[in-house]
Amino acid sequence: MESADRVRHRPLDRASRVVSGLTDSQQEVARILFGLPESTGFALAGGSALVALGVIDRPTRDLDAFVAARAGDPPGDVGPLAATFSATLAGAGWDVEAVRQHQTFVRLVASRDDDSIEVDLAVDSPPIFPVEVVNGIPTLAPQDLAARKVLAVLDRAEGRDFTDLWTLAREHGQTETIAWVRQLDDGVSASQIAAAFDQLTRLRDDELPCESSDRPIVREWFTTWSEHLRSTVG
Repeated sequence: MESADRVRHRPLDRASRVVSGLTDSQQEVARILFGLPESTGFALAGGSALVALGVIDRPTRDLDAFVAARAGDPPGDVGPLAATFSATLAGAGWDVEAVRQHQTFVRLVASRDDDSIEVDLAVDSPPIFPVEVVNGIPTLAPQDLAARKVLAVLDRAEGRDFTDLWTLAREHGQTETIAWVRQLDDGVSASQIAAAFDQLTRLRDDELPCESSDRPIVREWFTTWSEHLRSTVG
């Protein structure tokens, strides 16, 4: 895997929407997935979407595809897509294993030769911005991804969540990003987000996938943002 010191976070380029970071195998698997009729309504999300959009170039072995939740119980069913996708991958020479399988979430691992790609199919909150298309692959918009990265920090607070959010929120603005978070989940408070940002202190520098010279900047940036969020709590 690429050293964290060599991972670069790029400024967003509105004029370019090409798949620049996904490997050839990831692009093949993504095209198989999104070429299926059952994938209608799904879009690439998470780190794989950021890589596809050219926002970041850190390595990822995952492909995340989400579909908007609908009213009712259950809010969706990814099973039909998972079944057709698995069969189509197998027909293309991939070995496919379902490692987690629920009605609203399936994790598949597709392997061929030396390649191994983890694919998550999930039901999630509806996008708040129009889905973009990157070389024929539907992808959540960067603004959506920024808001969901805040939720990822709240959920797991991994190094990649902080550095990805640092890239996205500098582009789109901290205030705007928090407003979008509340569109996704109006139960999230400023104090909860501030507390989640404080979790950055428990991570070692080598757990932050960005240039080593950027790590103190990232830490100070989140400290300042956390302090600002606390100041808004009345």
